[in-house]
Amino acid sequence: AEEEEEEEGTTLSSSTKAVPIKKYSADKQKKWVAHGAIGVIIFGLLVPSAISSAFFRDLIPGYWIYIHVVLNVTTFAMTFFSVGIAFATMNGMGDASEGHMKEVHHIVGLLLLLLVSFQTANGFLRPPREFITDDLNDHTPGAIHRSQMKSLTTRTLWYLSHAGCGLLIFALGTYQVHSGMGLFSKRFGTTDWGSVYLGYIFSVIIVIIGGKIWLKVRERRSKQLSFEMQMGGEGFNYGDDNSSDLGSLSFRPV
Repeated sequence: AEEEEEEEGTTLSSSTKAVPIKKYSADKQKKWVAHGAIGVIIFGLLVPSAISSAFFRDLIPGYWIYIHVVLNVTTFAMTFFSVGIAFATMNGMGDASEGHMKEVHHIVGLLLLLLVSFQTANGFLRPPREFITDDLNDHTPGAIHRSQMKSLTTRTLWYLSHAGCGLLIFALGTYQVHSGMGLFSKRFGTTDWGSVYLGYIFSVIIVIIGGKIWLKVRERRSKQLSFEMQMGGEGFNYGDDNSSDLGSLSFRPV
């Protein structure tokens, strides 16, 4: 059976005196691997997918909000699970230098936990869709009287906070996974895959931005084509009145 406690190894100094060095059990290494793998799934798959579902909502107008909510809630649950693994494993390391909040990685992890919690709760507090009305007695949720119109409405402020927090989580999550891979490599003497992960995230960003640009261009072309077809199908008709002595005259573009 694998040992739960830390093992000690020895190395020889220049004076041939044995000096103990720390070696962690395979069980602890597996737990850190699980912690990191969950982090990669959260910030490398779930969060980009949640952002993409909002970016490309026009492609699935009836379902995007359900996908977005499920991804946010799953992110919340898995973040708590990942942080729980980190706390439990760190407590059993048996090394005073490996305590909590001694690395920037630890502080950012706690900050991400708070941000993800806020983001998930804030998502369920979305204000109703707003509309303009001239009826002073209209108290329908989302109703804004024309005389009370302002640039920053409640829903606009909510949208800015929700979108901004989502992008901040994505950015901090990228740093967190990258720094975590570096710490794991340093602790266990393995290959640091941090640069590979950054390359993957950069590719994801390019795909999302490229897809959004393509969608906007396609939408503009579709509107332009619709406008041209509408103009081509309409004529300027004069004398449609049956009593007119001039009869019916119509002029259409060639």
